[in-house]
Amino acid sequence: MNHRISAVFTGLAAALVVVGLVAMSAAGQAPVAEAEEDAFAPSQTPWGDPNLQGIWSPGYILTPLERPDEFAEQEFLTDDDVAALEETASVGRRDVRSEPGSVADVEGAYNEAFTGRGKEVIQTRRTSLIVDPPNGKIPFTPQGQEVAEATRRKMASELADGPEDRRDLDRCRGVSLPFISGTSGTYSRVVQTPGSVTFYHEDGHIGGVYRTVHMDGRPHLPAHIRQWLGDSIGRWEGDTLVVDTTNFTNLTSFNGSGDQLHLVERFTPVSADLIMYQATVTDSMAWTRDWTIELPLQRINNAQNQIFEAACHEGNYAMTSILAGARVIEQRGSGR
Repeated sequence: MNHRISAVFTGLAAALVVVGLVAMSAAGQAPVAEAEEDAFAPSQTPWGDPNLQGIWSPGYILTPLERPDEFAEQEFLTDDDVAALEETASVGRRDVRSEPGSVADVEGAYNEAFTGRGKEVIQTRRTSLIVDPPNGKIPFTPQGQEVAEATRRKMASELADGPEDRRDLDRCRGVSLPFISGTSGTYSRVVQTPGSVTFYHEDGHIGGVYRTVHMDGRPHLPAHIRQWLGDSIGRWEGDTLVVDTTNFTNLTSFNGSGDQLHLVERFTPVSADLIMYQATVTDSMAWTRDWTIELPLQRINNAQNQIFEAACHEGNYAMTSILAGARVIEQRGSGR
């Protein structure tokens, strides 16, 4: 299990604290600091724990979870890669309305100003969020691959037999773990007390959830007690918050995983305004080995102290329309 911040972020942390990000080579190498500096030491809470409190977000990123085949063994993007990807992401903004009543006009009705979509590569210029295995791919078992593909097909389908078929997006069930989405403007508020760390995760149209991590040394809940976000127990390893989560429900669906998902998260402050987040996931049914995601979280202006809720249900007719449309198609198929 990968419990260390990768070498690229050692350089990144020093660069952010002292001189800002330095240039990468045209070959797409990791950032390098111009000078060695002591490790960043975060402020402390009144009771002596590292202070991670605030609002954090990865921003609107377009970096995918898995490494695209076009980058093969390329771990980092070059300047040219970044420019090309961000230029492609900027195309299609609806600055000019199409012909009223046309398909293009309807499809473009949700203006880019209100629709979350990744527009920038991740701050580290990695080609994927997955940092281990080295190839940036999910190490699926055959069963895990089948479950993941079935879930994707169901989510992409415009039909549904009942509300449960649309439980994630249209029912606004809230976020799941690990909380890694960045394309819809995700935010996390961290609040600490002497015996716990509480997160509020907001994921745009997916919804928001509260999550408490117990820091008092208690064991995990008995195995028969299952929760939507699992049971999270935390500890400090130096300045890094380590969160161990088990006891997920049978509705858990993370890239082929189910209720046997085991999640270990690491929140490491590398500057006053940057936390490096790592999530290592394990499920022997879904994957041949554990694998690790890495995501930098930037501090948001806490003076405003606001996370705006994306009210998911108000005026949302998606569920009604999808179910009604499915019934119409069924009637046509039966000749009625």
